[in-house]
Amino acid sequence: YFFSGFAALLYQVIWQRMLPIFSGADLYATTAVVASFMAGMGLGSLCAGALADAVVRRWQVGLFALAELLTGIFGLLSKWWYYDFLYQRFAHLASSPILLSVVLFASLLLPTFCMGMTLPLLAKALTTAIDRAGTRIGSLYALNTLGAAAGALITAWVLTGRFDFETILQIG
Repeated sequence: YFFSGFAALLYQVIWQRMLPIFSGADLYATTAVVASFMAGMGLGSLCAGALADAVVRRWQVGLFALAELLTGIFGLLSKWWYYDFLYQRFAHLASSPILLSVVLFASLLLPTFCMGMTLPLLAKALTTAIDRAGTRIGSLYALNTLGAAAGALITAWVLTGRFDFETILQIG
């Protein structure tokens, strides 16, 4: 779960640097990215919490894996989506800060929703007894947070100096 957090923040750092190519480095683009991350992760967590209670352990693990897979696929396709598609074909959207914010916000909801699903699904799958729930969930959260911190630090200070965005997204 450490690597899940690592990849999530790797993506956030790279998307935060990629999107100004399309949108410009302004308050609207930055706010859209951060708001989308918070909204997507919150909604994903909320939905996955209810879903995790409704399915058996095997499905919880399978849905966790699916959420990670979908996040990774979006990460791999995001250079194409943000640069080759949106920037190359819809650069005119940047002339409307509100429309641009909506497009950026909406386009990040799917991967951030999937990121938000992971903790409730994995926590439910790995917590077999209520008396161990606090320790188990706290450990998962700590691993994910440490991975996220490492992902942000390494991406910003090591990877961006050595690789292009597309390669870093492939690493994620």
